[in-house]
Amino acid sequence: MGSSCLGFSVLLDLDVCFFPLVREVSSNYFFKFISNKYLVKRQSRDYDVEWGYAFDVHLNAFYPLLVILHFIQLFFINHVILTDTFIGYFVGNTLWLVAVGYYIYVTFLGYSALGWNFTHTLCSFYKYRVK
Repeated sequence: MGSSCLGFSVLLDLDVCFFPLVREVSSNYFFKFISNKYLVKRQSRDYDVEWGYAFDVHLNAFYPLLVILHFIQLFFINHVILTDTFIGYFVGNTLWLVAVGYYIYVTFLGYSALGWNFTHTLCSFYKYRVK
C-alpha cells in the first residue's frame, strides 16, 4: 500500500471497520446456527435464537477481550512482553489466556440464559457418541 496518507487511511479503515465486521458477522451466524441446532429446546415452530441476540452476546464477550489485549497489555508491552525472557513470554501468554477465558465464559453466560443445561447437553453428547 505504500507509506502515503491514503494508504494508511485505507489500511486503518480495513483494520478498524471491515475485518471486525467480517469477524463479528461470521461468529454471530456460527453461534446462531449452533444454538438453534443443538442447544435450544423446541417449544414452538417459531422459537429460535435471533441474530441480534447472538450479536449482543458476542459484543458483550468481546469487550473484556478488547480491554485486556489492547489496553491493559499496553502497559506491559515495551518493558516486559517484548523482552526475550521467560517472564515476558509468561505475562504475554497469561494475558491472552485470561482474555480468551473471559470471552468463553461470557459467551457461556449469554447462551446459558436461554434455558438449557450445558453440563447435561455435554454429558448426553458423549453418551450418544459412545453408543
